[in-house]
Amino acid sequence: MRTFFKPGWLPVALLVLLILFFWKVELATLAAGVALFIMGMRHLEDGFRAFTGGALERWLSRSTDRLWKSLAFGFTSTALVQSSSLVTLLSIAFLSAGLISLMAGIGIVFGSNLGTTTGAWLIALVGLKVDLASVAMPLLVFGVMLGRRAEAHWKGIGQVLLGIGLLFFGIDLMKAGFASFEGALNLDTYAFSGWLGVIVYLVLGLLATVLMQSSHATLMITLAALASGQLAYDNALAMAIGANLGTTVTALIGALGSNNAGRRLAAAHIMFNGVTAAVALLILPLLARSVDSMAYVLGIADDAYTLKLALFHTLFNLLGLVLMLPFVPLMIKVLMRWFPEAIPVGSTEIKPLVLSEQPRARAQYLNDSALLHADTALKVLDQELLHLAALTRQVIAAATYLPPAVLLGMPRRQLHEAVRAPVAATQRENADVLYERHIKGVYSDIVDFISRMDISLLPEQQQVLMEHNLAGRDLVEAVKAAKHLQKNLRKQLDDAPPAVRVSYEVLREQCGLALLALGRLEDIQGDAAAQAELFYEYEKQGKLFSAEFQKGVQLQLRNRDLDGWQATSLLNDMHYLMDIRRHLAMAHAVLAARGEVVEQVVAPYEPEPAEVEQPRKRERPTRTKPLARKNRKGGRERIEPSINLP
Repeated sequence: MRTFFKPGWLPVALLVLLILFFWKVELATLAAGVALFIMGMRHLEDGFRAFTGGALERWLSRSTDRLWKSLAFGFTSTALVQSSSLVTLLSIAFLSAGLISLMAGIGIVFGSNLGTTTGAWLIALVGLKVDLASVAMPLLVFGVMLGRRAEAHWKGIGQVLLGIGLLFFGIDLMKAGFASFEGALNLDTYAFSGWLGVIVYLVLGLLATVLMQSSHATLMITLAALASGQLAYDNALAMAIGANLGTTVTALIGALGSNNAGRRLAAAHIMFNGVTAAVALLILPLLARSVDSMAYVLGIADDAYTLKLALFHTLFNLLGLVLMLPFVPLMIKVLMRWFPEAIPVGSTEIKPLVLSEQPRARAQYLNDSALLHADTALKVLDQELLHLAALTRQVIAAATYLPPAVLLGMPRRQLHEAVRAPVAATQRENADVLYERHIKGVYSDIVDFISRMDISLLPEQQQVLMEHNLAGRDLVEAVKAAKHLQKNLRKQLDDAPPAVRVSYEVLREQCGLALLALGRLEDIQGDAAAQAELFYEYEKQGKLFSAEFQKGVQLQLRNRDLDGWQATSLLNDMHYLMDIRRHLAMAHAVLAARGEVVEQVVAPYEPEPAEVEQPRKRERPTRTKPLARKNRKGGRERIEPSINLP
């Protein structure tokens, strides 16, 4: 659909529609009804998300631990929002973000297919027998009035009412459009019998769903045409199958912008709808007779074709569930083989190649499908920042000529000996090259992803997004500080006076100790007290080191072991090291919170009065609130006094 309506095709499509509208006013009425119906669905989706305050996303992640729960969730959510496309795309987004399992996603998609039958029953029972325009008008008025309110809750309710009103008004226009064809254009003359009719109307139903991106809209058109006598009952059955098959295109579009996890679910959806449609076509005469028998038992008249179509739609979707549910475990195995698992989140595996010779790094977890909802967008953003943090630690270790084993938790004694050993030529990598190759690409992808997050965010989600944005910036600033540190460090590795060389060895060792400390965060994930203690010790050790290093430089300066030029260079490079420590700590404090709001971060480095040089200007002010995190009971517990976070 998006490809068809590119700028080159759009004027042609509009001109053709304009000619058709002037040729037959009935077509304009019908098209307006379809347009209002689709617009109503969009308003209903947006309003439901705003009205529930993100509850749909939270229910999805919490209510899918069993297959039957996933089926129930898919059925219920589709019945509420009347959009299987929304629920399918939502499931793909949550699965790609790692918030639900593949089993849960398959259950949701299967249940969603059954949930589409509720719309057909609603219209067949009520919508085609009641003057929906009279019901729609007050809903439209109330929806517009409430939708202009600033409060998200009332605005969401207004969007829901406006969506329902547009749905009702669109259905009424579709009824009027088909009814006006009588005498002007009898579509019944275009009916086909036998398998030719089945194939033709199957394709029509599929194309209509692809163009409108809504099987509900196709079913409403089918029901309206059937009720007005413009469509034969047998052809309507085939069109309903085509509408169901057309929903796979929506899943396919969603999978194109997703990762392998999302593609697995899209493939499962295609398999389910494809198998269901194939079986329904093979036994279509038997299904039609079964519908007649069930209609007789339920007291449905022989000529109540709209009700019988709703019954048929329900029956063949139930048939699909019965056929496919026993094969879900086998389906999961096949899909996992087709779309293998990606690299684990936050992996810090050290590859054997020299870092500068490794492939250029780009974002691994960001995908377009995650932009559909706030929770999924924030989740993949958190995953990508973990990836960037792992790369940052590798680049800083390489920039300060530390052994790769420092990222794997090497003993402190071994680190002490390593920084005093000669640095091999293969270990002397250029920090500028490493930044361009492994940091800039990933960070630019993160910035681009955040710029495209035009979804509604709750206040706490906005705070988390702001903290994550600052965390990415802190990681980049840490690498830039390492680049500055390396400029002098590179010059002092071999021919520097002993006092200078030893001082730079101390700076490198302190950088390694910072990386070792932050590397332990993953081992204590979820333990807030242990994390607070780690950050507290991290900050205390940094302050102690800063004070002792400055005193040592001043003493060496008085003893003439250093001259003024060397002393100022060492103090400048100590500043860069403290910048590395501070930015790394601020970023890792946000990532350790795993989506919780971080209210205080590491205090900017404040030099002691005895320092030779004045500190550089800080880039952003600090807050003084204590670091806090929600406890299990929903309250907040104070963590004292961790790092001053920004």
